[in-house]
Amino acid sequence: MSNGDSGFARALAALSESEVDFVIVGVGGINFYARTPAEAFSTLDLDALLAPSVTNLARALRVLAELGYTFAAGGEPFVDLDDETVLRRVIENGATIAAIHSVSGEIDLLTSITAFDYASLSTDAAEFQVAGSFVQVGQLEKLLRSKEASGRPKDLEFLRAFRASRSED
Repeated sequence: MSNGDSGFARALAALSESEVDFVIVGVGGINFYARTPAEAFSTLDLDALLAPSVTNLARALRVLAELGYTFAAGGEPFVDLDDETVLRRVIENGATIAAIHSVSGEIDLLTSITAFDYASLSTDAAEFQVAGSFVQVGQLEKLLRSKEASGRPKDLEFLRAFRASRSED
């Protein structure tokens, strides 16, 4: 994930440099802990859990829009980037906004995840350098517990594959 040429790396660096408060979670976060490329899991998006404030969410949207991202929520275009009332509702509902770039890929801007809130993930998050900037990544055990707590079939299948790959060591 340290390749500064990737669209994800550029976006993460821009978010960090703009002082957006976020923690990388999900499979993308778990991949930061891969010891070798063979241990990384393929994923089509990257999940960023944002600190739950309107200012922070608006800043993240603005930074990504400047990089050419468009946005969707619930499968519909999301265009209310500066509407404080709408952004407050996004946070209150724990909604996700997908930031979509035709070349760089998708970054899901999460306002909640299962089993943890932003504060509990950010307090002991690990820092990794990406494209010359430091980003926070949730602790591996917490990211795995969140996947387990979700109970979603795709998360449980991921955990099975993850554990199998680690037991081969």
